[in-house]
Amino acid sequence: MLAVKIAQALVVAGVLGLVADLAAGAPVVAKAEPAAQWVRGVIPLPKEVKIAQQVTLPAANVKLTLRAGADELEQSAMWKLGSLFLEKAGVTSSKERAFEVLLGVCDAQGRIGDVSVPDASRLKELPNREQAYLIRPIGENRLVLAALDARGVFYAALTLRQVLEGRFRGDDVTIPLAVITDWPDMAERGEWGCSSSRDVEWMAERKMNLVEFHTEHRVDAQGKPVTSIAQSLLRRGQLNAVKMVPIISHINHLASRGVFAAYPELRGKGKAAVWTGEGAELYAPCAAHPKLREVLAGWMTGYASHGVRDVCCWLGELTLRCECENCQKLGQFALEARAFVEAWQLARKQYPDLRIRILLSQGSYATNDKVLAEIPPEVGVTYYDGGKTYDSSPQPMIYPLLEEYAAKGRWLGCYPQLTPSWRIVSPWSCPQFVKFRMTEFVDKKLASLGGYVVPDNRLFDFNVTAAAEWSWNAHGRNEREFALAWATRKGFSHPDAIADWAVMLGPVAWDLYGARFVERYLFNPASVGVMVSSRSKPVFGKGLLTLIRDEEHLRRNRQTCVDAL
Repeated sequence: MLAVKIAQALVVAGVLGLVADLAAGAPVVAKAEPAAQWVRGVIPLPKEVKIAQQVTLPAANVKLTLRAGADELEQSAMWKLGSLFLEKAGVTSSKERAFEVLLGVCDAQGRIGDVSVPDASRLKELPNREQAYLIRPIGENRLVLAALDARGVFYAALTLRQVLEGRFRGDDVTIPLAVITDWPDMAERGEWGCSSSRDVEWMAERKMNLVEFHTEHRVDAQGKPVTSIAQSLLRRGQLNAVKMVPIISHINHLASRGVFAAYPELRGKGKAAVWTGEGAELYAPCAAHPKLREVLAGWMTGYASHGVRDVCCWLGELTLRCECENCQKLGQFALEARAFVEAWQLARKQYPDLRIRILLSQGSYATNDKVLAEIPPEVGVTYYDGGKTYDSSPQPMIYPLLEEYAAKGRWLGCYPQLTPSWRIVSPWSCPQFVKFRMTEFVDKKLASLGGYVVPDNRLFDFNVTAAAEWSWNAHGRNEREFALAWATRKGFSHPDAIADWAVMLGPVAWDLYGARFVERYLFNPASVGVMVSSRSKPVFGKGLLTLIRDEEHLRRNRQTCVDAL
């Protein structure tokens, strides 16, 4: 009995001591909750996380310190953390140091100021090390966020911000003494077109770092190349670690940019060079003509003069070809690629650090081997094909020619759709589809994701966020774990139910969208009418039922939908 009373007294004393410490504003160190609980709502999931202890103290007693000489992106990282404390607790960084969060780029000796960062040498060994970061505790009253580059510091701040978002209680905050090491699987993770330019900050929150965008590029009546880019757009990218890449659009659209009016000799020769339809004419350029290099180089240097250092160059989209003798010798698309490369070489005389990536197309598909042969190692390649990359089937997207290209260490990106179809808005939250696609890209060593989301990210928040998750960490969470993280971040009252629902219905919808349901039927309703009026029985494994093997499969899918209601 005496032992029990002593134990009870010790517990009471401990609780009273804890209350006294909190009342006095002193940090209280305790055993941490499991690490999985801390990162349950963090997206993307960091690669390595260990948390043994946590510290609770008044938020007003936390000092946020940025290294001396920090650049603008590091300052933006600091703002991400500072704004969280202001939003959640109404406080700014303390001048005292009951607990300090120190962040910044570390020097060659692995130090931030006079603070040595534990394990800093690891940063040099990590993939995509310019985006890698460490979070390390130093004692029980300091947490250090360190990286080799400001981009890594920015991502460290985003991670800690997400970790802390739900840890404010009244005036207090609980901070984990976390040991986190993290880096992305893919160097570039983002989108082209649609709402991506508007959504720079939204994408950055998910550690997406690429926006490829259309902007003005034309020639005037005197044949002078003209370009323009909104500086505010570039500025937003700089402050959010998002690479802004302007596009030189499909080269068979030169007529709409004034090129053929100024230089009629660049219009492709022969009937095979022209397409007429829908009140417009498209021409393949005479890709062998030296003047084409000058025009393209003018656009590249024009873009570079605005401050960008990466340009995406789109080959012609159709199978149009110039029939002049010089173009027919090598082939239209190999010559278009050569024109872009030679234009880039001209532009580099003025901007030596300018880089380009060349976009393949459905037009070039049959001769992509010849196109790749024209591209030097310093130039990237992005795979696009309107029929093959705008596809949501459960089939691999990167075919052997490109898989081998990337395996040799060459820079390869891809433009996949992240939605049911590029032609329509249709609801779809399918973690299985996105994980399948992103894991393929990572395992096949792609460098860049340029997803396509029509018309707006907000309509496909789940799938786009899933792409951010698995392009950063392809082999971390499974499908349900991601769905739970997403539902947790969205603030749903029953996140487990949301996760179960997404995992349950994802494959059922995939069986339809993966069979190109939208293109075959919604955009060709007559085909449905014929099927119904003829009372023809659908064939399993074909058409609408391409991915549904038999009647039992169909019945299972139907029952899943019933169960989900």
